[in-house]
Amino acid sequence: MRIIISGRHLEITDAIRNYAEKKIGGIKKYFENILEIDITLSVEHSKTEGDKHIADVLLFANGTKIKAVSSDKILYAAIDEVVDVLEVQIKKYKEKLKNRQHHQENIKEIFSKLEPKEDDKMIIKSRLISPKPMSIEEAILQMNSLNQDFYAFMNHETEELNVVYKRKDETYGHIEPSWGK
Repeated sequence: MRIIISGRHLEITDAIRNYAEKKIGGIKKYFENILEIDITLSVEHSKTEGDKHIADVLLFANGTKIKAVSSDKILYAAIDEVVDVLEVQIKKYKEKLKNRQHHQENIKEIFSKLEPKEDDKMIIKSRLISPKPMSIEEAILQMNSLNQDFYAFMNHETEELNVVYKRKDETYGHIEPSWGK
């Protein structure tokens, strides 16, 4: 986990840096997949209200961003408060992830609920593919090199998903969507 601390209208001393790293770095105990934390500490001067210290944190984890901002007359209090805000947001995010995973049944669970008859055996194998743009000839070469009977690929001319397959007479077939052509 990388922590970046910067100051706006404020000099970041070693004491401030150490305090912010210790307090905000403690967030790791709630969520382990944190990649980076950007902390911006600033001060706004006001004649009527005095100085206002602001702690602005942007946390990057699992492809998501969590932002928290807090302000106080005392910089250390603003840092403490932003940590509290981050804790609440991370707990909500973790709960959201947990609920999402709980409600999504995977393919194996769905098919395990189906009870095949004694003479009707089900063999299910699923695999995610990431089709790469290529020509039909390249797809046939790829299919042969993988020793497969068919191969799904992204046609580089039409930018649509296509399939090439090996026929019984050792020739090749090509399937592409017509989409009402």
